[in-house]
Parts: sequence; structure tokens; C-alpha cells
Amino acid sequence: MLQVFMLLFNFTLTTPEGAPREEIINVYSKHFETQIECTEFLDSWTSIIKSRGIDTLQDMLKDGYSVKLNNVSCALQHIKAPEESQEDEEPEGGTN
Repeated sequence: MLQVFMLLFNFTLTTPEGAPREEIINVYSKHFETQIECTEFLDSWTSIIKSRGIDTLQDMLKDGYSVKLNNVSCALQHIKAPEESQEDEEPEGGTN
């Protein structure tokens, strides 16, 4: 398992009637090798994430629903390492 840091977006949804949903939605996005890289990215892009990112997500929702970004942070995640592909090799000379 590899350890990476990912942006963690924490959202709540509001129904067309104005009632907040009980569910909290967590979305992981963009990974970084180190926490420092992730933190520096957030320091530079948080204001744009909070404006354009919310607009983009809002456009994906059914009419009447709204989304509120509660938090965006760097979170440690464990991911599977890519498995090396092992191809069956035919012995030299083929088969008779």
C-alpha cells in the first residue's frame, strides 16, 4: 500500500424545500506525494476551489438542490500499488 495525501471535500446538500440533508458527502480528489505539496496547493487555490468548484458541483445537481462546502483539507489515504503485469511467456522455439 502506498500513502498519499488527497484533497478531501466535505459537503452538505440542501433540498429544494430548503431543508439540509442529514448525509455528509466526502469527496477525495487530486493526490499529492507529501502533505507539504497538498498544503501548498490549498494555500494557493482555496479561494478558487470555493468559488468555481462549488459552481461546477452545483451544475451537476438536480434542479432545486444546493450544495454547501463545509471544508476542504488534505487527508492521508492508503492506496493499492499498481500491480506489475505478468504476461505468460512462451518458451523460445514455441511448441511442437
